[in-house]
Amino acid sequence: MNKIFLSLILSLTFFTTHAQSPSEIIDSFFEALNSKDHASLEKLCLDNLQLHSIKLGEENSVTTQTLNGFINGIKSIPEETKIFEKIISKESLLTEHLAQFTLPYSFYVNDKLSHSGTNVITLLKTNEGWKISYIADTRNKS
Repeated sequence: MNKIFLSLILSLTFFTTHAQSPSEIIDSFFEALNSKDHASLEKLCLDNLQLHSIKLGEENSVTTQTLNGFINGIKSIPEETKIFEKIISKESLLTEHLAQFTLPYSFYVNDKLSHSGTNVITLLKTNEGWKISYIADTRNKS
């Protein structure tokens, strides 16, 4: 009986120390992105993630990706190519089951500024914890 009780306490302690807040999920997402860790990126997102990008210019254009398209894009980046998305600031709106972040950023490829813009990322609290469900971003070419 004591062994069962001890196991239960240890299990609960493990779960609570590894549960991530929405802000920690966002931080983990960009750490995984910058290291091109597609497996971690996939775990942080819902399977039916949608990503919309608005490329700003003379004629704005909108592209749409699924989680698979996003992950395949990360996988296609050559190993020797260094990417880094620098988050300039983080604003959030948090509720019990929804979280949304607005994140101005600068994106670098091989230490050279490629573009900048703003990310808007929505998270949902699921039975498995917080997951990214939607990403929208603007892209201003530098």
